[in-house]
Amino acid sequence: MGWNNDNIPKIILDYDDSDMRQVMAQISATLDKNGFGDGGRRLRNMTALASVSGERATNKMSERAKGEVLDLMRERQYRQPSYHPGVKAFERKANNQRMVDNLKDHVHGNRHEIYTTTTNGGYNYSQAFEFGLLTRNYPAHHPFEDAANHLNLNQLNGPFEQAIDEAIRKGFS
Repeated sequence: MGWNNDNIPKIILDYDDSDMRQVMAQISATLDKNGFGDGGRRLRNMTALASVSGERATNKMSERAKGEVLDLMRERQYRQPSYHPGVKAFERKANNQRMVDNLKDHVHGNRHEIYTTTTNGGYNYSQAFEFGLLTRNYPAHHPFEDAANHLNLNQLNGPFEQAIDEAIRKGFS
């Protein structure tokens, strides 16, 4: 891995319900056109409720993931003696508390990207913290990978998908 920012560790949670909303809008229009009373309106309301519930489930899971990464970063960054405030090596390196403080949930619609923006000379320092540096004898700490594994975010039909399914089910019940 070179000294670039091509491998910034992130956790990405994405929820896209646009296809469901489009199909339900077509069904609602068909119900309205064929005189099914308030069936179309009720279906539109249930679709909106399911969409809002899915968004809330995504927000909750992203908060859990961000909290897990924060906890792991805090726990692991202070285990090495050079990381403690007051030590000269701590002052020379990228301030690790800034790395924790700069961990943000960057939201774009229903897409959540959790990563930190701490840099040291233009290099995103979270890459070194996540993957380690062989040339500098700096160990890998893997807070992003371990958080994703602990929350089963990489698992097919894991807790995130189950939370979305449950949110949609509640919206249509």
